[in-house]
Amino acid sequence: MATGERKTELDKLLENMQGVHSKRMNAILSTMEDEDFVVAYFKTLEYSLPKLQRREVAIEATETTIVIEHVTSVAEPEK
Repeated sequence: MATGERKTELDKLLENMQGVHSKRMNAILSTMEDEDFVVAYFKTLEYSLPKLQRREVAIEATETTIVIEHVTSVAEPEK
């Protein structure tokens, strides 16, 4: 199977997951026990919407100067 042909079949499957198969899948999911539902739901979700690659953001370190000023005021004597 050629790459273009495979992509076409995958596109058809994904469209069907969002279309004709979604009603059936929803009916099946609604009859499952909670633990089975969670497993099936996330497997289906991961298949139909693959995980995005994690993006690493590189932030360049820059030199930061911190200036601390101590300001004191002399209290005037009371009269």
